Amino acid sequence: MSENLDAEFENADIVLADALVAFQDKGVSQYVYGMALLEIGVAALVKLEEADDAILDVVREFIEKARGFQDNAFPLPRQQ
Repeated sequence: MSENLDAEFENADIVLADALVAFQDKGVSQYVYGMALLEIGVAALVKLEEADDAILDVVREFIEKARGFQDNAFPLPRQQ
């Protein structure tokens, strides 16, 4: 990954970590904030005209990664 893209992911991780804390502080259910974040992510990729199959592949990879964390505390974004 390029240094610029790495820096963008680091910035996004900070924003997401803050958002997760805010969702929890406001008492928003994990289901609701999970669905909201998923919708934002998919909508952003659709707007970029990513192919449906490519989006589905990425989501499937995230599902597989998340299932690997079921025995442990789920990490904050990009903290794997």
